[in-house]
Amino acid sequence: MNFAVIGATKGLGLCLTKQLLEAGHRVAAGAIVISDTLTALAAAYPETLCVLQADVTDEAQMQDVAKQAAAFLGEIDALCNVAGVLLDQDRVKLLHECDIGELRRSLDVNTVGPVIVVKCFYPYMKKGGNVFTVTSEGVGIRSCGTWVPCYGLSKAAATKVSGILNASVADVNFFSVHPGRMNTDMGRTTAQIEPEESAAGFCRLMTGETPVSRENWYIDYKGNTMDA
Repeated sequence: MNFAVIGATKGLGLCLTKQLLEAGHRVAAGAIVISDTLTALAAAYPETLCVLQADVTDEAQMQDVAKQAAAFLGEIDALCNVAGVLLDQDRVKLLHECDIGELRRSLDVNTVGPVIVVKCFYPYMKKGGNVFTVTSEGVGIRSCGTWVPCYGLSKAAATKVSGILNASVADVNFFSVHPGRMNTDMGRTTAQIEPEESAAGFCRLMTGETPVSRENWYIDYKGNTMDA
């Protein structure tokens, strides 16, 4: 099968790219920073991996990324957008104390970014294909806490993006996915699982081994419906 992974520099995105390749699939991997690990992976899988520079906040660049991905893959069966940020000051400041620049950056990457990715890749998606956007848990209107408020706001909005897209688009399905609390740079302080476990769940979602329905578009990495 043909897959695109956006946000493949490290963590979940890198693990997901590795696991898809190991399972014999073809992957176009977009990364804002092309790490040595990703470069080595491309050398190991020259026929089935295409690595592309990809900043989800840059629409012109993402249009080119989508075009190159489609040229390498053909029709794309499923796409997973992992790209996201949790900025330093957001970990220690309350919302009314936040750095507005960090709030804007959080929204730009975590909320606007998924819209740009879909806008650019939609023309190249297989009819009936799936787009998975990594969001978070606890994004409901009444689920409010004080920690990482800029991140929380951006992921709440990002989660709703998939619902609005499903209401707008009939021939591609959109899902917002809680990846679990992973042992990565972003989530290490609250980690419960390793990113490899989450990546395995995303592999099953992307290949269709774990069936999903657009009527239940907010799910976790195992395919379980999340409370909105």
